[in-house]
Amino acid sequence: MLQRVYIQILDNPVHWSVDSGKSAEPIQNQMIAEELKNELNYNYPSVTSVEYIDLFDDEDESFAEIRELLQQGLISAPVVLINGIPKIHGGIPSTLIKVEVEKIISSGPLH
Repeated sequence: MLQRVYIQILDNPVHWSVDSGKSAEPIQNQMIAEELKNELNYNYPSVTSVEYIDLFDDEDESFAEIRELLQQGLISAPVVLINGIPKIHGGIPSTLIKVEVEKIISSGPLH
């Protein structure tokens, strides 16, 4: 059985619209996440999962550390987690994400 790859794209749309006036940016990030999801599902059916998450939309305490780092300005949104590990911040580079997915899948089956 191939290893599953779970990608979470954590974003802060409020930051885009309030701080920088880039109201189209969160919509664009959601579209990029959806395109990435479709492409990975096509290339690796039943192996990958992509989820776009608005960090400040839910009342859940999930990702408290990420929220704190964003508020302190140590990282910037969006943040890409692959299998729960923060890998990329400040953008959604599809090519780089695909390379990471390839590495995980080519590392062999889950034991």
